[in-house]
Amino acid sequence: MKNIYKLLTLALTLTIITSCERDQGDYPYLDRDITLGFRGASGSLLVEDGASNIVSATVGASTIVSSDATFSVSVDDSSTAVLGVDYNFVAGQDGTLASGNILSNIDIVADFENSVEEGKTVVLNLTSNDPSLVVSEAFSQYTITLIKFCPINADFTGSYTLSTTATGIFDSAVFLNGAVTIEMGAEPTDRVMSVSPYPEFGAFAPIDFAFSLVCGNVIVPTGQVTGVGCGSSTTIGPAATTGIYNSNDDSSFTIVISDDEGGSCGAAYEAAFILNKN
Repeated sequence: MKNIYKLLTLALTLTIITSCERDQGDYPYLDRDITLGFRGASGSLLVEDGASNIVSATVGASTIVSSDATFSVSVDDSSTAVLGVDYNFVAGQDGTLASGNILSNIDIVADFENSVEEGKTVVLNLTSNDPSLVVSEAFSQYTITLIKFCPINADFTGSYTLSTTATGIFDSAVFLNGAVTIEMGAEPTDRVMSVSPYPEFGAFAPIDFAFSLVCGNVIVPTGQVTGVGCGSSTTIGPAATTGIYNSNDDSSFTIVISDDEGGSCGAAYEAAFILNKN
């Protein structure tokens, strides 16, 4: 009986030793490098005359670092903003995660005079300068859009009457003339209104038509789907010219668009509207 007990005790001891010496490959969290990445994929800055015009790209670690660790950013070739012309790095392209922290910033300052209403992009790529920091591929790139901004002193929201001043495809009105309600969009410059497209062709579901008020120009984003077309939907986008507005007076403003910018029904047409506040 004593022999059986000794054998059982030996077997249990060997099991415990084997378990304690198990390959860490089965448990990677026992010896894992710190993961580094941008917080989010994109951000934007409204570049205003006389403002500081500084925007940050935040870099974070998966856990608090026990000693200072460094990283760098490079500018991707896909960027449309030019370093030294449209923007500069405030403190260079190298950053440090200070001991006891998990966050750090890379700051850029934008130039108002070279900014444009439609925006320019700064695409940053993240690299680690420390063997203990591994950059997460999913969070290795960050895009900052620099958009020229002028203060809007009137609301440009509420009830308006839309009137067509230049027709679109097939010499038809692009939007139903009449009362519309303009609402604020995601940014202070953005506006959106619900309108029914191509009323002369039938009763179609309204679309959310978006535009932006930027330094006296009414900017129309590309690719706004109407849900109506010739085999495929037409889209609405920016024309060669823009509508205009007065920042201090929201009683009336104009919008100019490219109707069927993708050519679903033939050549694109430059259509226009005037909106008068009710």
